[in-house]
Amino acid sequence: MVWTVNDLPTMRALLQRGVDGIISDRPDLLAQAVRDFDANADGTPGDLLDADGLIDPRRFDAQGHRGARDLRPENTLPAFEAALDHRMTTLELDTVLTADAVPVLSHDPDLSPKKCRHADGSPLTAPVPIASLTVARLQSDFVCDRLLEDCPEQVNDRTLSPEAVDFAARTGLPDAYTVPTLRQVFAFAETQSDAEHTARDPLRARNAKRVRFNVELKRTSANKDIPPAHGDAVAQAILSSGLAARADVQSFDVGALRTLQTRHSELRTVYLLEHLPTGSDLKAVSE
Repeated sequence: MVWTVNDLPTMRALLQRGVDGIISDRPDLLAQAVRDFDANADGTPGDLLDADGLIDPRRFDAQGHRGARDLRPENTLPAFEAALDHRMTTLELDTVLTADAVPVLSHDPDLSPKKCRHADGSPLTAPVPIASLTVARLQSDFVCDRLLEDCPEQVNDRTLSPEAVDFAARTGLPDAYTVPTLRQVFAFAETQSDAEHTARDPLRARNAKRVRFNVELKRTSANKDIPPAHGDAVAQAILSSGLAARADVQSFDVGALRTLQTRHSELRTVYLLEHLPTGSDLKAVSE
């Protein structure tokens, strides 16, 4: 499984190489590449699709990175809505813990002034450590809808994210771009497969009903190991949501994954590598 691939030529080359899956900031392009792929070279594309035209997760795993990072502000409900709109088989996301040990979605340990603002619209003057905030304060006082300069296709127009806006209103979130908890993301995906959504768009609803979750445990700093409490909180959110069969827990921290495997053996773990594995890497995993 390779990450993060955001252009069609590279996606197509990797599909030709036979990768098992791709993680991408551009689920729209990834969906197009998979739809157009002719695996057996018989002149008919769509060999990685099922009979209904959805990506067949048994043959290929299309993962929306942080939801749809290049289309919507990352790790937000609108980003996951966009990933579901493009029929990704897996939603990839990042978690950190609040002061009251609730796993919430963020790639960074701090609320970044580049990505977030105060709920009243005023800018952040400095990063705010998420570990210093309760989930109640995090969700009442901050909104993470700022657009990144290096993501020119990124937009935060609420009218383009009606499902996220509706879910936020129904569940008491102040804004569609409020930092969600892990459980709220699970609940959001579940609502996308209910009877109303099935009647409106049956293929999208069917995909939402089976979509997987690739949940990353993020370090709070490069030199600090992830505490067991983080893995426990994520595991509890997965298990209490009935998603043990549809969730993976990933990390660059080998020790954190080994601890999670010991404490929650029913969950599948995924090891992230920034370089080709060395002998010591393999030894650490095997132990």
